[in-house]
Amino acid sequence: MIPIPFDIPEKKPDIRALILVVEDEALVRMMLVDVLDDAGFKVMEAAHADEALHILAAAPDVQVVVTDVEMPRGSINGFELARRVREDRQDIGVLISSGRVAPAPGDLPEGTYFVEKPVSPDRLLELIRALLLQG
Repeated sequence: MIPIPFDIPEKKPDIRALILVVEDEALVRMMLVDVLDDAGFKVMEAAHADEALHILAAAPDVQVVVTDVEMPRGSINGFELARRVREDRQDIGVLISSGRVAPAPGDLPEGTYFVEKPVSPDRLLELIRALLLQG
């Protein structure tokens, strides 16, 4: 019988977190997707909150939603999207961003963060990792 050494690290499966990016401006959305993809995340994208809700219904493995606040094409804004996500799925973290609108008291449900645009890639990744640790 060959003894098994105790100091060999257990190999973990290579599982990448799935992030949903919700942004109406295509160039901003592409930049966010590129940053997240380069950091090793799996990424899905939506152009507005209504599309995001459809994706969330079909993709139960989404772990974090990154959303803009103002999205004229959808029927709800990013704050309402965050409320709906957190009501339905407490396991999903939400990062809300805007360059024009700051959250009023009560706008941010528990389990969400807000960041002003423009956000640096390092800060974006820091906040997403923090949300993943909460989940």
